[in-house]
Amino acid sequence: MDKEKIIPITIIILAGGKSSRIGLNKDKGKMKLMGVNLIDRVINNITIIEGFYKNDIIIVGPKDKYPDYKSVFEDIYPGKGPIGGIFTGLQASKTLYNLVIGCDMPFINPKLIHYMIKNINNYDAVIPSHSQGLFEPLCAIYSKNCLEIMENNIKMGKLSVRCIFPFLKIRLIEEEEIKRYDPSLHSFFNINFKNDFTMAEELDRRRRKDNC
Repeated sequence: MDKEKIIPITIIILAGGKSSRIGLNKDKGKMKLMGVNLIDRVINNITIIEGFYKNDIIIVGPKDKYPDYKSVFEDIYPGKGPIGGIFTGLQASKTLYNLVIGCDMPFINPKLIHYMIKNINNYDAVIPSHSQGLFEPLCAIYSKNCLEIMENNIKMGKLSVRCIFPFLKIRLIEEEEIKRYDPSLHSFFNINFKNDFTMAEELDRRRRKDNC
């Protein structure tokens, strides 16, 4: 990335989710995939990109669960799901633009993120979309311009992130664009169930073998 064109961006990692559906009594971000915490997998993938550094990371989650990380913020509106976490991260951020990633997405493609950043162009949000209209709001870029509509929706109980889209200037990254960098859409693989974790381990083994 051309250093003169780097846009200041904060990384916001949502780490408030439990692993109850997987059947493990621990925070999802601290689950280990091939020996590495899920949250650290996400951080390592993102900080490969020039201009992103580990000091620029905000974690939204329980402070007592992530004592080794510098900037951890608990939900301003607890129990409101991803939109509450995104809102909290945006409030805490010092930059206009922010990359939001779920802590359970271990296969984020740095080249895709780089492409998304290049397409900010004064949009309020940059959202990947694939499979005939499926949005990926937890692998997306949001500006602080989203804060007001997010808070309004939270207070009204409209907790789907996509409910903010009609009120904002959105850049959709379409499937054709995504597949230039991530043909298998593995960036959006997230771990919710025990079977997902098993699939992630197998996928990780295959990726390591292919890179040998």
